[in-house]
Amino acid sequence: MENLQQAATIFLFLSLISFLANLSTAAAATSRAVFVFGDSTVDVGNNNFLPNDAPKANFHPYGVDFPGRIPTGRFGNGFLGVDFVAHAAGIHRSPPPFLSLRNAVHGRRGVNFASAGSGVLDTTGTDVVTMTQQIKDFSTFAGNLRASKGDRSAAFFLSKSLFYVSVGSNDLFAFSTVLIPGNGTQKDEIVAAVLSQFAGQLRSIYQLGARKFAVPGTGQLGCIPGVRSRVPGGACNPELNDLSLRYKTATRALLDQLAVELKGFRFSFSDFFEIGSQIQSDPQKYGFTELAAPCCGLNAQGRCDPNSTYCSDRNQYFFWDAVHPSQAVYRLGARLSFYGPRQFAYPVNIHSLLEN
Repeated sequence: MENLQQAATIFLFLSLISFLANLSTAAAATSRAVFVFGDSTVDVGNNNFLPNDAPKANFHPYGVDFPGRIPTGRFGNGFLGVDFVAHAAGIHRSPPPFLSLRNAVHGRRGVNFASAGSGVLDTTGTDVVTMTQQIKDFSTFAGNLRASKGDRSAAFFLSKSLFYVSVGSNDLFAFSTVLIPGNGTQKDEIVAAVLSQFAGQLRSIYQLGARKFAVPGTGQLGCIPGVRSRVPGGACNPELNDLSLRYKTATRALLDQLAVELKGFRFSFSDFFEIGSQIQSDPQKYGFTELAAPCCGLNAQGRCDPNSTYCSDRNQYFFWDAVHPSQAVYRLGARLSFYGPRQFAYPVNIHSLLEN
């Protein structure tokens, strides 16, 4: 009888240990936040609050696959990649747009500062929230957080959080019209000019408390429908693809440099150029049948608007509109970024970044 009581006591003790461990893990997950900076690939509604000339997607058929078929301002048919990443990080609902918050200290699950049309350079895009302003908005949030929680608690909270920065494509689009075919020197100079500014932006976010960065690289920009429509025969633009390849390679090198330079700086670089190349090489393996035409606005001219027709088999389309990927691509890209091998997520995936 005594042995049974001892066994029961040990079982209860171990059960309590397990419960407390799970509780601690759950608490850690729920206290983690995601902060987002960038362009239309991650804007979840900030541009809804800007003047009418700002790029917007707060109308149908945008959001046709979002819960409730709501056009939230996301430039896609449903969720964006950052929504899937936030959910995988343990955040049930994606961080809200900063401009929707009444109080800048709100945002226990994080805040999204991104603005469609913005670029690394403040001269890229008009009537948008520039990266400079996005970082100022985060500075306001961080200051209020310190005032509310105290310096140490705020620093700990931010150091555990994920900082997702998706920007650069619009800058490369802006330079695409002046590219000299075959001139690698010109492309390298463009890349250096943009990344010089980007490096300063990442340092500023770091100085405000960020430690864990997720940075998606630019994809095959020369193959988006809006670019193909201007190429005879609808082919990809090799010069823009080459510029994007050089940019994503240099971005990864910059992140390596910052990891050496800045104490505690950790990152996961999502190689969307490589992910796109893999899909292009074997689309059926990933469930895609249409890689060139957009689902919405099937002629690839102009933008998707309320009068546009759109496809019914959206999960088989790589592109939703003339510029942006479909929800299916965002979901796949997020999964490979969060759990994928080094081929797609360098030097570690986002899951390893957050758990380290």
